[in-house]
Amino acid sequence: MRAAVLHKHNEPLVVEEVDVGRPREGEVRLAVRSAGVCHSDLYVLEGATPVPPPVVPGHEAVAEVVEVGPGVSWLQPGDVVVTSFIWPCGRCRNCARGMENLCERFSEVRLKGVLLDGTTRLRLRRTGEELRVFLGGLWAEEAVVPASAVAKLPKPLRDRPEMAMLGCAYLTAYGAVVNSGSVQPGDVVAVVGTGGVGLAAVQVAKAVGAEVIAIGRNPEKLKLAREMGAHAVDVRDGAVEAVRALTGGRGADVVIEAVGSDSTVDLSVEIAAPGGRVVLVGLMPVGKRAPLHVARVVRGGIAVVGSYGARPRVDLPKVVALAEKGVLRPELLARDFYKLDQINEAVEALRSGRSIRPIVLP
Repeated sequence: MRAAVLHKHNEPLVVEEVDVGRPREGEVRLAVRSAGVCHSDLYVLEGATPVPPPVVPGHEAVAEVVEVGPGVSWLQPGDVVVTSFIWPCGRCRNCARGMENLCERFSEVRLKGVLLDGTTRLRLRRTGEELRVFLGGLWAEEAVVPASAVAKLPKPLRDRPEMAMLGCAYLTAYGAVVNSGSVQPGDVVAVVGTGGVGLAAVQVAKAVGAEVIAIGRNPEKLKLAREMGAHAVDVRDGAVEAVRALTGGRGADVVIEAVGSDSTVDLSVEIAAPGGRVVLVGLMPVGKRAPLHVARVVRGGIAVVGSYGARPRVDLPKVVALAEKGVLRPELLARDFYKLDQINEAVEALRSGRSIRPIVLP
């Protein structure tokens, strides 16, 4: 099969022939139908997320089950699934406590580019060299992932390539808004960032019944947020003052920070209401730290929490159900489609801001 391989950071991906092994205990082999291109992948390509090459990126996809490994009884060949970027082992302390998005075993292997058992199923055909994967290795025609990381798609969604976004952008947004943000109907939610995760968070917050303020700098993306029912604020026009004007001077009950920069973290704290909550979703390069306005956090009783995705086995089926009802609409965000041979064009479309969520069709 063919896969997009990164041989060296900051160099173009190469599409080449790769051999994929059979699934082992608790795993499934998938034929990829579509895969999203996410900013987290860009960090891998640049070396900011230090998964050692050679590596196959890609971590959200729609795929068909080709083969199931031992111990997998709830899936069978022919099932069409969406994949999650989180792989719960189901046995560690956090998984047992219902926090499978923070699976301890997964956190151990995540940046090593291997599956939960510490090995890889991919080899470069021309050399036999082992290939690592970034949270799935789904920029490929086939992949092997843990069965705990997939959810079945109902028939109406199976032939819609944009549903690949459910496994990362929408799962992350759901975790931020519902689980970490505890958003309630009538809350004011400010979403800082209008990329894939930010705009997915706008949709999830609207689905919960919140009043939403979307803050960004790209006019087309702000227009799209407005079409989704959010107030749209250009960060260059004075976001703090705009949010206060929209909230009677109070600020937002919940702020979803979906960029990952010093300035957006600072802004998120500034626009939170007293007693409010700031949910940090946007990733920074590994090791980077952001300053925090501690006096405002303490005196305002503002909770600052991190949010890493959501629970694949619990929350991903809920996200799928919301998409089936038409409440969540990935088609509004995933409008640009590329063949696997065009992977570098897809990456550049995301990096430049021309595309919200490019979709690769192997």
